Amino acid sequence: MFLELSGCFKHYHAPMGRLIFVGEKPKEADFIAKATIDAFKAVVENLKDGLTAAEVYEKWQAVVDEAGLSHYTRHHCGYLVGIGFPPAWTGGSRVVGLRRYSDMTLKKGMTFHVLSWLVGSGRGDYLVTNAAAVGEDCGENLIDFPMEPIVK
Repeated sequence: MFLELSGCFKHYHAPMGRLIFVGEKPKEADFIAKATIDAFKAVVENLKDGLTAAEVYEKWQAVVDEAGLSHYTRHHCGYLVGIGFPPAWTGGSRVVGLRRYSDMTLKKGMTFHVLSWLVGSGRGDYLVTNAAAVGEDCGENLIDFPMEPIVK
């Protein structure tokens, strides 16, 4: 089951998402969850003032490649969030993301909905998404909620 929601205060949003297994955990769940979580952590560690969105995306892709999933790519591994008005929490009419070829420079204080999403990988499905902020030397995960597989 895919769950995605957002905390909101005065139109500032902090989204998060998780994949929850209903019944038994699939055979590949631990492998794919580790790759997903490691890739998420690589993004947050590299949300540094002055880096480009492309450099951050490549850190995500490097973890995915190292897990033996180099065939798997995404159009982005996160997008800007913050103040937003219905119907979106992206703060505008277009998604500004951490994309492979983006030259957008990150600035301290920017906030992203970081998406580590491995669905249809051929080795199982898992995702972790959280709001995270760009810092001077590394990013900050803004949501303290377990990332490991949840089985209900």
